[in-house]
Order: sequence, then C-alpha cells, then structure tokens
Amino acid sequence: MQDSDKRLRDQVRQGWVGIGDAGPSFETTWQAAQQRHAAGRRLYRRVAGAAAVVAAVVIAVYGQPPAAESYIEVADLLESTYWTAPSDALLPDRQFDIYQDMPVIFESTEPAGGALL
Repeated sequence: MQDSDKRLRDQVRQGWVGIGDAGPSFETTWQAAQQRHAAGRRLYRRVAGAAAVVAAVVIAVYGQPPAAESYIEVADLLESTYWTAPSDALLPDRQFDIYQDMPVIFESTEPAGGALL
C-alpha cells in the first residue's frame, strides 16, 4: 500500500509542476498597469501643454484688434442695410411700404383758407 501511495504522490507532484506557472503574479500585473497609466498621463500632459502653447501663439499673432481705419461707420451701416419683419411675408403686397415711404397727406383747403367742415 505504501508503494502505491508513494507512486500516487510522485505522480501528483509531477502534474503540479506546470500548473504553478500560470502567469505573472497580481503584484507584477498591478505595477505594470500603474506604469502604463502614469505613462499615458504624462503623454496627455505633454500634448495638452503643447496645445496650450500653440493656442497662446495663435491668439498673440491673430488676436490683435483691427486698425482704426477698418472700423465700420454707423452712417454707412444704416445706409447699406435694410430690415424687414419676419412676418412681412405673411402680409399682402401693398402699393407702398409704410415704414420706408410715408404717404403725403394732401390738404383739401388753402393754407390760409380756413378749416374744412
């Protein structure tokens, strides 16, 4: 009986030899993951810093206010623009635009002739 027990114990030990090498330990895997995460954060910081520098240069170069002669005068703006109400498309067409052309009020009497009753 002891021979069979010894033989069984030896066979079990031989079978367990390959099972112990299933992979790296948890600590090794965790440390590798922390290193990859730290490397990703460093890369992100570098890219964000470079983008901030590029944005600052673009703002410094193109962010200057325009020269004084390029400003639009209010009078030129009022003469060159025309505004209509959005609801004007719903109204029927008329002979005149009351907002642009004020009709002339005709007088029926002479200026010194008195009032018309």
